[in-house]
Amino acid sequence: MTLPAALAPTLRRFLRPTLIGLPIALLTALAAPVHALDQAFVINEYATPPQVNWPVALCAAANGDVYVSSDQNGSLGHAKHMGKIIRCRDTDGDGKADQFINFVPDIDSPRGGHLVGDTFYVIHPPYLSSYRDTDGDGIADEKKDLVVGFGGGIEHPRGADHTTNAVRMGIDGWLYVAVGDFGMFDAKGTDGGHVILHGGGIARVRPDGSELETYSIMTRNNCDVAISPELDLFTRDNTNDGKGWNTRFHHFTNLSNHGYPRLYQNFKDEAIVPLDDYGGGAGTGAFWLQEPGFPAAFSNTLFSCDWTNGNIYHNPVTRENASFTVKQEVFLKLPRAIDIDVDGFSRLYVADWRNGGFDHSKDGKPVGLIQRIVCPGEKPAQYVDVTKVKDTYLMALVGSPSTVQRMEASREVLKRGNKPEFGVGLLGLAMDTKHAMQGRIAAIFTYKQLMGKESTKALSALVGDPTVHEYTLRAMADRRSELAGVPVALYTDALKNAAPRVVLQALIGLERIGDKAAAPAILAASTSWKDGGVSPRLEHTAITVLANLGNSDACLAAVKDLATRRIALRALAKLHRPDVAKGLIAIVDGTTDQDLRFDVLGALARLTYDEKPWDLKSWWSTRPDDRGPYYETIAWESTPLIIAALEKGYSTIPADMQGKYLDLLAKNRLAVTELKLPGLDPVLAALGLTKLDEPQAKLLVAAAQDPKRAFAQRTLLYKALDRAEQQVTLQARLNVLAAWSQEANAPAEAAQHLNDFINETERGNQAKELRKIAKEQNDAVSRIAWASLLTVLNSPLAKDKWKQEVRKMIDENPQEVGFFLALVERKLSGFDAQIDAALKSDNKQLIAAAQAAKAAAGGTASNGKKVAELPVKDVAAAAMTSKGDAEVGKRVFTTQGCIACHAIDLKAEQKGPYLGAAGAKFTRDYLIDSVLEPSKVVAQGFQTFIFTMKDGSTQIGFVTGEVDGVIELRNIVGQVSKLKRADVDKEAHLPQSMMPPGLAGTLSVADFTSLVEYLASLKEKGG
Repeated sequence: MTLPAALAPTLRRFLRPTLIGLPIALLTALAAPVHALDQAFVINEYATPPQVNWPVALCAAANGDVYVSSDQNGSLGHAKHMGKIIRCRDTDGDGKADQFINFVPDIDSPRGGHLVGDTFYVIHPPYLSSYRDTDGDGIADEKKDLVVGFGGGIEHPRGADHTTNAVRMGIDGWLYVAVGDFGMFDAKGTDGGHVILHGGGIARVRPDGSELETYSIMTRNNCDVAISPELDLFTRDNTNDGKGWNTRFHHFTNLSNHGYPRLYQNFKDEAIVPLDDYGGGAGTGAFWLQEPGFPAAFSNTLFSCDWTNGNIYHNPVTRENASFTVKQEVFLKLPRAIDIDVDGFSRLYVADWRNGGFDHSKDGKPVGLIQRIVCPGEKPAQYVDVTKVKDTYLMALVGSPSTVQRMEASREVLKRGNKPEFGVGLLGLAMDTKHAMQGRIAAIFTYKQLMGKESTKALSALVGDPTVHEYTLRAMADRRSELAGVPVALYTDALKNAAPRVVLQALIGLERIGDKAAAPAILAASTSWKDGGVSPRLEHTAITVLANLGNSDACLAAVKDLATRRIALRALAKLHRPDVAKGLIAIVDGTTDQDLRFDVLGALARLTYDEKPWDLKSWWSTRPDDRGPYYETIAWESTPLIIAALEKGYSTIPADMQGKYLDLLAKNRLAVTELKLPGLDPVLAALGLTKLDEPQAKLLVAAAQDPKRAFAQRTLLYKALDRAEQQVTLQARLNVLAAWSQEANAPAEAAQHLNDFINETERGNQAKELRKIAKEQNDAVSRIAWASLLTVLNSPLAKDKWKQEVRKMIDENPQEVGFFLALVERKLSGFDAQIDAALKSDNKQLIAAAQAAKAAAGGTASNGKKVAELPVKDVAAAAMTSKGDAEVGKRVFTTQGCIACHAIDLKAEQKGPYLGAAGAKFTRDYLIDSVLEPSKVVAQGFQTFIFTMKDGSTQIGFVTGEVDGVIELRNIVGQVSKLKRADVDKEAHLPQSMMPPGLAGTLSVADFTSLVEYLASLKEKGG
């Protein structure tokens, strides 16, 4: 778009102080905000270093003050006394802060806060605290800890990363908190209530620290929560570095389970579906804007930030059944977008983490920036100080078109107390059908908070108004401490309502009320619900409600009705109770209906094990075991009874359904080969063995090669071959891969397994065996063996002794067709002597292969200076300003060994940081730094670990996974070790990357630029 003339002075002011000495890449990033911003807006610097440095979050007060959470630890540091809350104030009205006071001078890990009235609520894990300045000097002198045990702080091995982050108050008076997947370590509120959450989600608590509860569960690393005037919650979630959990856009409703990490891979239909999946990224701030003073498209809408790509997005949402659909448009481009908020005068403020990393930098470079955004052509809100108005005017402010004004007015009403005019005024506003909806909702929830349990009678009368039906249902059951007298009938009647949002609140209300007798009504109503769209809610919520109500008799009865079977069985599968197990077994034994029997046995399979209680210490890292349905299984009292029923049930399943039955058992973490299943397929029996002999390996190979079997099963069979002796394993795996490579209809996943095998660094230890196989086996097998050997020869990660061994083999002029087929496939040059020797043979196939290798090698050489011969800054500048060849870069990615530690497809084995969406996730300069100076930009989740074992030995590498108490560690050359967690004495982290420097040194600058081009082209969403 064309830059408006009015913005030119702003651009000059914005850039001039920071230009000197900065690289071209950073200057480009600095200039980006103005070019991305809509023409209606003007942006200017509001607060900069040194007064404001390291801004992890911001909060705009109603009066225009901005409270910045500053933390030099970033997300991974551990030093004490590195955080503070800075109050920034513009005293002369020029749009720039000129007064800076450390409102909280010393606070560890401040992750974000919300100022409401005179109280600043702030998350600084493991605490949620409130601060007040009672004497007016700008410095907080009153502190109250509202929740203790709220996530992990700097004492955690990863610092305050993946912990509890932002807090924001809704118009219902709840403080909503974004919980990262560190979880809640036995969090305790002021009333003594305890909550444990093994995973991420949204928690909420009353402003005095009471009634702490989870709201939505099982997301990844939420950094913020946006709250709409209608009390819908949203966030932009963090990516999972290649295990299929990308940057997801979530709509949170009470009791929703979003599936990380237990459900999203293998039990997707049991988790809430995100509104969208945006591929790689790192969601940070989220914010709902509803204020005067903005163009219509931005006056009631959602914004979200992404740290990785630096974008602040405008995310228009549209209601769809009980949820929404979402769009995404870039609102503002920043180097590192962190947070966004608005004050009571329609001034937006954005926080930028520019120049900062994951930890404290000791180079003295200023980090971060706060900018202000206004719309000069629009009439802004004019915040009215609620502490200075009369009661009657205060009522009008509760219905203000400004969200900021409504919140402050609501809290002031509650502060002044239960005056008769307040009750009458709030009810009048709530019933006024001509008033805007957000004001009526504010009145309903302010009235609820003002009157407590005495509000029920008046709110019940509002149920007949369809425009506020859902909100009255929500308000009446909003506080578990105030449920006495709430009429259950209003909720059971609402289950049959045509509006999905009303049904949703009816379900949630019934769960909060806890009336078991409501279960039959829920089951009956479920058959007529109209739900669907991008993110359905009703059935998912109903299942949780039924499980929490625990009326097993109603659910067992509903299993026999096909219309209610699914929802009833899903609820029963959550109830680990002997009566449920016995009731389901009785249904299996008493029916001849094969479909009913199969479905009930499936529920029993889920009930076989339960979730092992969390030890309140361990974290699953960024690469958790995602098999599900439990993170860690444990037997319970009915486990033996259920296993016996499952074994007996196998013989009653029709033969054509037995394979599906076995898959169902395995999916629910039952060891199929340990079960007593008469007539079990010998292949599947071998699949479950912990160690394979040669005949058993051959059985698995034949089955893995069989195109009639489902490929998912064939993949399991292939992976099981690792349990055989090394020589048997190599030959067996090569035979399977060769068959797959020649199979016409093999899925793309087959090629991924082939690539993983060829590019595994461990092949250097197997050079002699691979050479023998290449010589003795058919061309297809030989090609794969030689491709592996050639990778060892060319990879910078391979040890010199491995390279020398392979070089010696090649110098003997191999006469296998497979050698030349591998050269063709990998387009390798430098093998003229071997090609010439083959061309002199009398083997037509060998000659043809050699000719093809000669042709493929043409034009692959790249001349020019090598990366190692030039200063890093010169190489970086060339890669930033030149256009490379992505196809050449793709080849370099393989030959340089990048693929040994980085997958580019979600179906491939995930090792180091996932790069399949590198172009969408990272800026070009970031990609350049990642290769040239790996320790400068260590990817989160891939820091170097040092494990000190109990036997005194040490193991160093990055963790690629931990399953069943076994840590998978990949070292500097890509080799994998498996460590038993029980054998670990201590673990620590190093700041540097495991990726060794100099990997690109042998490349020409042109080839390096092509590698960057290839990485920048990778924008697959996946997931």
